[in-house]
Amino acid sequence: MSKFKAYVPVIISILISVVIILVMGFKNDNNNPRQVYKVYIDGKLIGAIKSKNALEEYINQEQKSLKEEYNVKKVYIPNGIDIEKDITYKGRVLSEKDIYKKIKSKKSFTIKGYVVTISKDKEKDIKLYLLKKGIFDKSVKKVLYAFVNKNDVENYKNDTQPEIKTTGSNIENIYIDQDISIKEAFISTDELIFTNETDLTKYLLFGTLDSGEEYTVKLGDTIETVAFNNKLSTDEFLIVNPEFTSANNLLSVGQKVSIALISPMLNIVVEKHVVEDQDKPYETIEKEDSSMDLGTTETEVEGVNGRQRVTEKIQYINGEAQPAYISNVEVLKEPVNKVVRKGTRQRYSGGTYTGSIDPAISSGSWGWPTVSPYIITSYFEWRWGRLHEGIDISGCGMGSPIFAIENGTVLQTNSGCPDSGYGAYDMCGDGFGNYVWIQHPSGVYVVYAHMLGNVVVSPGQQVSKGQVIGYMGNSGSSTGTHLHLGTFYGGTKYGAYGGGTVFNPLSLY
Repeated sequence: MSKFKAYVPVIISILISVVIILVMGFKNDNNNPRQVYKVYIDGKLIGAIKSKNALEEYINQEQKSLKEEYNVKKVYIPNGIDIEKDITYKGRVLSEKDIYKKIKSKKSFTIKGYVVTISKDKEKDIKLYLLKKGIFDKSVKKVLYAFVNKNDVENYKNDTQPEIKTTGSNIENIYIDQDISIKEAFISTDELIFTNETDLTKYLLFGTLDSGEEYTVKLGDTIETVAFNNKLSTDEFLIVNPEFTSANNLLSVGQKVSIALISPMLNIVVEKHVVEDQDKPYETIEKEDSSMDLGTTETEVEGVNGRQRVTEKIQYINGEAQPAYISNVEVLKEPVNKVVRKGTRQRYSGGTYTGSIDPAISSGSWGWPTVSPYIITSYFEWRWGRLHEGIDISGCGMGSPIFAIENGTVLQTNSGCPDSGYGAYDMCGDGFGNYVWIQHPSGVYVVYAHMLGNVVVSPGQQVSKGQVIGYMGNSGSSTGTHLHLGTFYGGTKYGAYGGGTVFNPLSLY
């Protein structure tokens, strides 16, 4: 007992020391460094957590609905969230649940996928978000098949295109005329994420996933009339209604067809080598005959067109032909020129002729505005929701002559627009570039557009059918050397003689 009493002071001292150490330890806990992870949203601190991995796992566990929606195994932290390791001596550490709630209220979570960036000239880049990389390749192929026959594409790829022995066409090249990049990324689930090629193909063709308008076929409708009346070209109609194989297919009364407008996001270029037989037009030779009254004509020899084999290089962008190039012409049969006798006798009794014929009087038929051979690359039709008010004639070559298609009076001209190098972005001359407006007989007004700057007629001048009025060029809103021929009835498109009604130039022929 006496020994225990001897140890009591020592035991008490030890207990007091332990208590002091414990108290001092708790008191100075904030002075001990700790490793934490600070979480920022768009640069703003929202709290600290013990473990970054624990937060990621918590997010993945809580976002079961997203995993089911996209059929993925993991959901990730949102974009714009930064998690940085830090050593701190003080500060509150939040739970993963608390941080998760803060993040969820501010941001959408992400999944792993791919970002496709499509660069468009002078336009904002297009970004597409895909769950799987292979979706894009499959969709591009389907878009290509919308514009080019699948068998033709496969023959091109396999080098099995048939040899052109007389006439026909072959594909020389297929490519996308845009810069495209594909990168793996964490994609926010508030973006439109494509999970299958069907939806992506539709988006690449139409620029939307909306179903688009439908039209109910009426009695007398044809594919051509339904397309035109709903601002579609015939080719566009066939693209949005793939169940039809030709513009000659019959429609049934009550049948519903799509009239959705196409707005392609890709520029799919197809270059073709084409050999075709064309008429070689005859010329009309006029002979003066003093035995016939002035103003009268008589055909001495009827004209007969010849035949020529024309080799062409044509580029199509999304199925639309661009100004073409003729590389070779072989004459198969020479034409027989028409010979017409024109009276020159003037009578001075009984009221009569005193001079030349009024240029407002028609010569009897409409002439062609270019040399032959030529290629009509764009017709009077709707293109991408906008009416192409005329026809585009190319293949004749830069600087080839442009002729008045009838007698008439020059109303307006424009010259001085730069040629080439500006393409579709040059709106000089309201997009027509260098042009000539002529008032022809029967109330027909014609614009000859995209010419070279050396227009050779002037306002007020009387011109005759076949007279050179300028030369083929590439001025204004033009993608290559060609003539745009636009025809209106009752006036021009605008200006002092405006108010005319546009019609198809080919109806003159």
